[in-house]
Amino acid sequence: RDGKICEIGFERGRTASPLSVIGATEVTGTKVWFKPDPEIFEETVFSFDTLKQRLRELAFLNRGLFISLSDERTGETKEYKFDGGIISFVEHLNKSKDVLHPQPIYINGVKDTTVVEVAIQYNDSYLENMFAFVNNINTQEGGTHLSGFKSALTRAINDYSRKMNLLKDADDNLSGDDTREGLTAVISLKIQ
Repeated sequence: RDGKICEIGFERGRTASPLSVIGATEVTGTKVWFKPDPEIFEETVFSFDTLKQRLRELAFLNRGLFISLSDERTGETKEYKFDGGIISFVEHLNKSKDVLHPQPIYINGVKDTTVVEVAIQYNDSYLENMFAFVNNINTQEGGTHLSGFKSALTRAINDYSRKMNLLKDADDNLSGDDTREGLTAVISLKIQ
């Protein structure tokens, strides 16, 4: 930071070596080395595949972030950077499917201190594939952000269908299940 390379060390919840300047640079970024302490962790052998999957997910959720993961046990290295962010995430999730429109639909906005990003793309399957995140954490159990998205999507599709005369006055509205069939979506909120 500010043209300086800084270093700090921690062990067992305490500062082991204070923050100090160890060099100069024109590059920015953070490197983290982590070695699990067997006095704290029951399991000290990590799954490279699990870490690889989570770090790839973080790179998707943070557009342009470069992440490099190295397994010094095997020499395997993986690097991730997705300039498309969650758009690239949706494309990745749909890579083996026949999509119904070539580019994912992307919507973003800011309200007060909350940033919202949504990317959706339909494919020809019958299943919905939705992922919702708050502050980069997968909210697998759902939440108001996911239920609100589902309701808004159904309402928007029904309103459009009525406006364009695709649904007549006598027709029932499409259900939420109908509007999400074949949908791949990533919803990402960043809140304070």
